[in-house]
Amino acid sequence: MRPGLISHYFPSAEDLVAEAFGSAASAELDALLPAEHPDGTPTQRLAEFFAYTTGPAYDDMSRLWINARHLSRYRSVLRDRVARQEAAWRGRLTGLLRDGVERGEFRTPDPELTAIQILVVLDGLGVHANTDTGGHPEAVTRMAVTTAERELALEHGVLTRLAEQDAGPAAPPA
Repeated sequence: MRPGLISHYFPSAEDLVAEAFGSAASAELDALLPAEHPDGTPTQRLAEFFAYTTGPAYDDMSRLWINARHLSRYRSVLRDRVARQEAAWRGRLTGLLRDGVERGEFRTPDPELTAIQILVVLDGLGVHANTDTGGHPEAVTRMAVTTAERELALEHGVLTRLAEQDAGPAAPPA
């Protein structure tokens, strides 16, 4: 590919980096929390979401987010793209939680606050994955699931059991 072709679509390297990050983050979001509701109850969809947010593929995406957030401190185009992606994640997860509340599966007074809590824990686990310390204790690996179950008034372990029962679709692309 010739540099002129790239500069035709992306006036600066910053624009190219922001677009590449946005494309990867959007694909990840679409795989983890599809905009169109697939079959299954909100509880089943949340269980699948948590099943996908563990393992090497998700750890790699976590590292991408860490780098994007760091670089966005100095690059306004990337900062705007990171903010849009974070809002999309928050909105998509909040929508799933609201759906669960409306159907009587979840109990939380504020689905958006609960979504933020879950995402903050997932972000923390992503940072922890970046330490490359190897295997993590089960309590650490389950921290986001435990937070969700507690905040949504679900029985402890129900999301893990559902994920194990439903082998579901293949894991999202890395």
